[in-house]
Amino acid sequence: MRTTTAVHDEASAAAQRQRELRHESELTVSMALGAQVLAYGALYILPAASTAAWWAVLLLLLPTALMRLLAWLIRRTAPADAPRGWPYRAAALGMAVLFLSNMAVCLLTLTELTHVFFFPDASRFWLSLSAALALGLGMPKSPTAAPNTARFLYWFLLAAFAFCIFTVVPSAETGYLFPLAGYGIAPTLRCALMGSGSVWMAGAMAVLSPGQKPASPLRAALPGMAAVSLPAMLFFGCAWVLPGTKLTFEQGYALRLQLLMEMSPNVLSWSLMLMAEMLLFLAGFTVCADLMRKSLQAALARPHVPLLPFALACVPLAVMGMGRAEKPLTALLPWRYPAALALMLTCLAGNLIIRKKGKGK
Repeated sequence: MRTTTAVHDEASAAAQRQRELRHESELTVSMALGAQVLAYGALYILPAASTAAWWAVLLLLLPTALMRLLAWLIRRTAPADAPRGWPYRAAALGMAVLFLSNMAVCLLTLTELTHVFFFPDASRFWLSLSAALALGLGMPKSPTAAPNTARFLYWFLLAAFAFCIFTVVPSAETGYLFPLAGYGIAPTLRCALMGSGSVWMAGAMAVLSPGQKPASPLRAALPGMAAVSLPAMLFFGCAWVLPGTKLTFEQGYALRLQLLMEMSPNVLSWSLMLMAEMLLFLAGFTVCADLMRKSLQAALARPHVPLLPFALACVPLAVMGMGRAEKPLTALLPWRYPAALALMLTCLAGNLIIRKKGKGK
């Protein structure tokens, strides 16, 4: 006699694997999202908003929530053969381009930090080329490679940030937090609006894996919300221990990132924060490359897509350096959000049209 229990039921096991895959995907995307928020925060928000940079980043929770809600609607209305439809394939192709921009920003930031803090006499070309070749040739084809990296870094980043908070609190000065609105409410809102281009990928997995059943909107949004809140807390700590004049200085992108490490006079805290930042951008480069590959696989219906040509395409921007690329990036990166929004709305419109035709028959 045989009995079938929930433990051995194939449908239950498949549903559990799907939930685990969805959780890993959201965690992976949140790591890349946090790297983009931190990069654009140091590039534009911190010098432009001064003491209000932390709540300018917090305001990014609103566009993140909008993307998450849209992703939930797309998954809820997706037909069974959604990945084969032209709206999804076109959206995946567009998102591949957006993920390539993420890769370029992460490699540029990683090159800046490595050049300034470790090899100031080395050539930017060889530093960036080494990282691109390592990714293009060494990235495993396994779909679990990037999620496993994100899972490890998740705990390391939290531990480094917790230690930084522990060492920062004794040197804090509440007077440095004022004025709370920085240069004013309007400039702070403008910083948040321009920073929305960093959170465009919050709903990307709804296009890349539409077959997964939608989870509750709040639970699915938690990793992305945490990824936005962590840089906001970093900027809050920065404003808590440094006067506004140091937050707005124009001494270079890498030195503005260094402010986040100088919050604490503790040498170990500084080292942990530097390691955490470099690992975050290295993980962001890897994760966005993996997501770009998945986007191209979905768009072109091909099982294998090489990463090396796309990794090498990011090298020229890294060689250019943030000093020359700062103004173009500040102007172009915010447009990623409306572009991703248009791609996702195309998928949602296609789903609704298919459902309406199905009910009409």
